[in-house]
Amino acid sequence: MLEREFLGNSVWEYLVSLGTFLGILVAFSIVRKVAIARLRALAAKTETDLDDLVLDLLEMIRPPEVVLVALWAASRHLGLPAKSEQLLYAVLLAVLTYRAVTLLRVGADYAIRKLLSAQGRGSEADRGTARNLSYIISGLLWVVATLFVLSNLGFNVSSMLAGLGIGGVAVALAAQAILGDLFSALAIYLDRPFVVGDFIVVGDKQGTVEHIGVKTTRVRALSGEMLIMANSKLTSSEIQNFRLLRERRICLTLSVPYSTPPEQVARIPALVKAAVQAVPKTRFDRAHLCAFGEKGFSFEAVYFVTEPDYNVYMDANQAIHLGILEAFRKERIVPAMPATVFHQAPALS
Repeated sequence: MLEREFLGNSVWEYLVSLGTFLGILVAFSIVRKVAIARLRALAAKTETDLDDLVLDLLEMIRPPEVVLVALWAASRHLGLPAKSEQLLYAVLLAVLTYRAVTLLRVGADYAIRKLLSAQGRGSEADRGTARNLSYIISGLLWVVATLFVLSNLGFNVSSMLAGLGIGGVAVALAAQAILGDLFSALAIYLDRPFVVGDFIVVGDKQGTVEHIGVKTTRVRALSGEMLIMANSKLTSSEIQNFRLLRERRICLTLSVPYSTPPEQVARIPALVKAAVQAVPKTRFDRAHLCAFGEKGFSFEAVYFVTEPDYNVYMDANQAIHLGILEAFRKERIVPAMPATVFHQAPALS
């Protein structure tokens, strides 16, 4: 009875094939159920979300995919027509490749989210850039998966790659500027020379960053208009980012006539020091008679404004100048020329 043949296969071969099919289904069902139960219990006890990721990946595997795998494994015990075997293999390869790509996409999204969380980057702009990066990774995965399937189905992938290479060169030359801005956006996202909300200066342009896109970055100028800058220009230029500014270093110079009595000249550094120390949010550094200038004795004083806000700096600068003028009036010292202020490089903490 077991040796009788139907459609080219014995009854025994059919029974072995059926046992293989049912065994794979039962084994997978048990393993999946046990694994999911244990992962859920583990996820409830731990703070990490890695076990949640594994649980999500396991739940993404659908029963029809397992049935297809079991059916293919069972067919190994039967002598099927060549076309039937090829069709079954092609369907299995396509389905498993599709599932592998979806699992890798979920894993890539998880890695990007963890990277953002580790760097404290949770703004809407950062999430938008992360989505763009996810789209790029997804596109690359689908291209590789398509070539993998075609190669395993017997297609000549080498000639296709050669054609794609020639076409890619043509597209790259035609869209050189767009691709340059795209990779520059990726460089800005990874290197973070600035983020949304930073006040930056690029050449003669300055303003607050409002949006970082795939091709351009939008900067709100002080005068109110929107500056749209190509990302490639930003990555190839020197950028001053005032987000890192912690305090401002100010160098103040002033002069008094040579007719000023020596005892008054000697008191001027102390008068400047007192004027600086009387203003909140400032830190005095030094004040000296530094040179004999063209119009009189030249003095140089250095102080710091301990807050980066520009309005705070201007208020402190004004108060210091008024304090110096008041001190000079009391001492009856006449400045030789108006004081001049030079901005030095920002002092970073």
